[in-house]
Amino acid sequence: MEKEEALNKAFEMIAIGGDAKGCAYEALEAAEVGDFDKAERLLESAEGSLVAAHAIQTEFITLAARGEDIPLDMIFVHAQDHLMCAIEAESLITHLVAMEKRLWGLEHRGAGA
Repeated sequence: MEKEEALNKAFEMIAIGGDAKGCAYEALEAAEVGDFDKAERLLESAEGSLVAAHAIQTEFITLAARGEDIPLDMIFVHAQDHLMCAIEAESLITHLVAMEKRLWGLEHRGAGA
């Protein structure tokens, strides 16, 4: 893999990871006001972005496993860090949205009666 191609893919991982993380945090905001349909859509979008970023990561790993030269630098390290943070955020926020949904149900039980 040429250095320019590796850099482009690393920047793509950064961008996609950022999109995923942004969707996850938007999902949490939606859940906090009771819009759970929107929260679920946003979490699905985040998951789709993470799958795309993971595919790029897997491409790098596959090339490395084949013994091919991969030009790695701080941009790639940043891309890996960005992706891992996005994965962690999406995972944690998925659980927070579920908790928010349970709390919302408890707080609003019988409110219309």
